[in-house]
Amino acid sequence: MGLSEQRMMRIVLPVALIREMDSVIIQGLGGYATRADFILDAIQERVLELTIVEIEEAGPLPIAIFVDPKKTQHFEADLDEELSSEVAGASSSTALIVPSRGFTVEVDDDLARPEGRPLFGLHNRDYPSLWALMKLASLTPERPLPIESFYSTVIKASWEFGSFLLRIEKRTETKTTALFPTNPEKRKTAEMGFRSFAIGDYRGTADSTIVTSGPLFEWHAVGLIDGGSGEPLIGITDIGWKLLNSVANISVEEPHPIRVSIKFLDHLRLHAAADHTAFAEIIQAIGQDGASRQDVLDRTAKVWPEWTENEISTNSSGYIARAREWGLVERKQDKGEYHLTPFGVETAKGFH
Repeated sequence: MGLSEQRMMRIVLPVALIREMDSVIIQGLGGYATRADFILDAIQERVLELTIVEIEEAGPLPIAIFVDPKKTQHFEADLDEELSSEVAGASSSTALIVPSRGFTVEVDDDLARPEGRPLFGLHNRDYPSLWALMKLASLTPERPLPIESFYSTVIKASWEFGSFLLRIEKRTETKTTALFPTNPEKRKTAEMGFRSFAIGDYRGTADSTIVTSGPLFEWHAVGLIDGGSGEPLIGITDIGWKLLNSVANISVEEPHPIRVSIKFLDHLRLHAAADHTAFAEIIQAIGQDGASRQDVLDRTAKVWPEWTENEISTNSSGYIARAREWGLVERKQDKGEYHLTPFGVETAKGFH
């Protein structure tokens, strides 16, 4: 179905729900200009969410291993105390504190082979991925970790952290929980979403290499080595340690500092070409004069003709959201159009 093919439908919605939707649009949250944009995105994300449930899991959890609690940094905080100061609390208690450099996966030992594709649009925020990378750093001070044990540990921590962010979100009315699991009624979907889109996943091949997907692998921030038992071990690469140190102390508050944004985008340019290219295309689609959602979708469809209509919409939205996180795109639309920030305009010039 082409992007221009549309059909009118009449759907009855509760008045209270419509008012909540209108409130979100008026506040400029999410960059929606109309009810139609809001409802279209909501339907697309719901369809994708239901589809994710059917994804085959990578395998059962391995036998539990002992992790010295003195060498881990689990999220522990007194919520009432942490939230005593709303905005300041969000910044100080969510800052990425990078531990001392620990185990490093050497290039020659790394079995991971990233797909080299733009990140799927449900990865619509980079902070959760960098948070997960920081967690891995705290878990591997001396040796790598069986990958399924890492997933299990970090996903458990993500629920705790997501609950904390939910409290901040309710106090500050600022969206901070994106990508973190917060809905226990959809536990499996939430956990699979965090694993796939905030961290990344893997699958073995006949030649003993491992095909990987998702941000931490695409950014070459983590690597996999032979664990001798059929399950790979995960650790941070030299590139990953440099990335962590370049984004140290960023928090859930957006946009991130420009000096950090420059370092992050430079990392993508050097180590994640496909991700960097997608950023560049979306920024250039908006351009100095701004662009409507349809303008962005049309350019995206031309650059990636193999993408489905759903992928075009979802991936474009994901990169726009990430561009806002890094201060490249204005938080709110103006007359139904996206606009670059001054930093975004300068950055776009370098993409040519």
